[in-house]
Amino acid sequence: QVLSDVFNAPVYTIDTANSACLGSAYRAIHGLVAETGVSWADVVKLAPEPRLAVTPTVGAEEVSKP
Repeated sequence: QVLSDVFNAPVYTIDTANSACLGSAYRAIHGLVAETGVSWADVVKLAPEPRLAVTPTVGAEEVSKP
């Protein structure tokens, strides 16, 4: 929830151990093949489907001032 609130963005997960590492690996692969015109969608088309874990808390974007 903290990440979602801090970045004001939904957070998705996949049912795979070390899914953050897996996401980084997909990014690295895309970086290597992007020059050849391979799209991000093509790189991850066989990846497990993500599941919405949390959404930002209403009002979380407001910052309290001292």
